[in-house]
Amino acid sequence: MAAESTPAARPSSGRRALAVVCVVSVAAVGALTQPFGWPATVLVLVVGAVALVCAIRAPSSVEPKDPPLRRGTAAWSALLLVAAGWESYAFVRQPDWTKPSDQHPTLSTLLDPALEQGPLRFAGWLTWLAVGLWLVTR
Repeated sequence: MAAESTPAARPSSGRRALAVVCVVSVAAVGALTQPFGWPATVLVLVVGAVALVCAIRAPSSVEPKDPPLRRGTAAWSALLLVAAGWESYAFVRQPDWTKPSDQHPTLSTLLDPALEQGPLRFAGWLTWLAVGLWLVTR
């Protein structure tokens, strides 16, 4: 039998529109910040804190349709932990946290040449925020 969706499970079109406006606005502000500057860092921390609060407060009344895939979950979790560990280690080992280091590159340092132009920088912020919103609302 197919699971019936409840009105609480679906976000209203007003909430979707508000989320889209927020994501585009934050991406525009982020694109205007200087790469590796304090305003960009603060913006990332604020967005991360908001996403964390939303993820924690999200209702978990929706039951999964299929049983969880244990091997897939374990593999992706291990991959994410390794990536987060590498990112943290590289960031902490940088001589100056406001300047990228070639000896200890973070993901941001590696992507910076591709994302340093205005439209591509906006697209990078927009993609990062959209993926984050998708992950939080799953």
